[in-house]
Amino acid sequence: MELQDAIWVGDIAAAGDTRKWSGEQAEAAFLHKATGLGLSVLTPWGDSERYDLVVGSGKRLLRVQVKSTRYVGERRFSITARGCTAAYTAEEIDFLAAYIVPLDLWYVIPVKAFAPRKCLRFYPGGGGRYEKYREAWWRLGATGAAHRV
Repeated sequence: MELQDAIWVGDIAAAGDTRKWSGEQAEAAFLHKATGLGLSVLTPWGDSERYDLVVGSGKRLLRVQVKSTRYVGERRFSITARGCTAAYTAEEIDFLAAYIVPLDLWYVIPVKAFAPRKCLRFYPGGGGRYEKYREAWWRLGATGAAHRV
């Protein structure tokens, strides 16, 4: 490896710690988990839609926005449920998939369960309004009792 190659690799590693990169990692984790549960996942062309991925439930296509967090504060994890400015609506997405990275834990939440809220708080240690959506992959069409919470 030449010196200029080493600098280029270092630049890539430094650029990797961004929100966009974290979002891409969360989308890849969602893709891995969902396809492992037998779901069909589609990726929209471009980056202009309010949803990140589309899940084929067998009956219809569901628009999913994927969010993630790595940071815990006061025994909770927080996710911002909005785009650049506005909160998500049922006209834009069907589900929010919230990934709690340090715990490798997913919440699959219908948009109607949180909209118009922009900040969602998760308490995996117990309690909280979103606990019934923890690992609720069956809401997206994953079959079998093993996927129900």
